[in-house]
Amino acid sequence: QQQILSSGRNRFSTIQMDYVTPLKGNGKIETGARVQLRSLENRQGNYFTNPLTGEPEQIPSASSNYTNKDNVYAAYVSMTSSIKNFGYQLGLRAESSDYTGELTDTKQRFSNKYPLSLFPSVFLSQKLKNDQELQLNYSRRVNRPFFMQLIPFIDSTDQLNWSRGNAGLKPEFTNSLEASYTKKFKGGHTLLGSVYYKNSTDLITRFMDTINIDGGVKRPLNTFVNANSSSAI
Repeated sequence: QQQILSSGRNRFSTIQMDYVTPLKGNGKIETGARVQLRSLENRQGNYFTNPLTGEPEQIPSASSNYTNKDNVYAAYVSMTSSIKNFGYQLGLRAESSDYTGELTDTKQRFSNKYPLSLFPSVFLSQKLKNDQELQLNYSRRVNRPFFMQLIPFIDSTDQLNWSRGNAGLKPEFTNSLEASYTKKFKGGHTLLGSVYYKNSTDLITRFMDTINIDGGVKRPLNTFVNANSSSAI
């Protein structure tokens, strides 16, 4: 009683360069750059069988043609070394990105552009007597929505659970801080205790919405939105 006819084309290109040079002792410096270019085209038609004619008929409100381009440009540098029982790794990544999408049937366009953002990371460790160690870590990261969360066509393969992407979805940014204590015992046993705090902004979140389809029928619809923020401890 239902047909979903879809086709598309994906093009992924990645250009990456990395350089590593050792330092005295066990240290090293790493640096590199990366360009990631993604282009997607998707065409999807949703058809239901007409009970009077027995022929499939397309449902325009549940069909879509969509194209999008997602580009990421990044560079990083990190240094790893140690001073006696104190070890450290310091890193910094710079990154910018842009995203454009278009519903080709309606010419409706979507875009998100992000200027240069910095993502520092710090990993510190201190070895103590009697096989004990303290660690302190901090990092800032980005989580981008994957393409199925972005493409705004309706997936009705499960008639009880329709879903649709959100082309206006933005990446989420997370700051993480963690401290831990490790103690090794005889026989290979280890005790680990840790405390952490994470804060995310523009958190990618599932959201229950409704949609009016042909004939004035209203249906529930699962999609994604950006929440204000989220914290965990």
